[in-house]
Amino acid sequence: MTPRDVLLAVLRDLFPRWEIRHERGVWRAAGFMLVSSSTVEGLVEHLAGADPDSFAKAARRFVERSG
Repeated sequence: MTPRDVLLAVLRDLFPRWEIRHERGVWRAAGFMLVSSSTVEGLVEHLAGADPDSFAKAARRFVERSG
């Protein structure tokens, strides 16, 4: 398993309503719309803008698991 595979697994767990993938250097998330970015940071920013409620829920889940 590569670091990218782990990151994909984490993102898919945090955003279960989105289909997230990385292909040919592009990060994509498909849900009620399609967002893409050349960086994972950009993808997360797009997800935050496209689905702020899911992003807030994902952030809370991540913090709860970390603590």
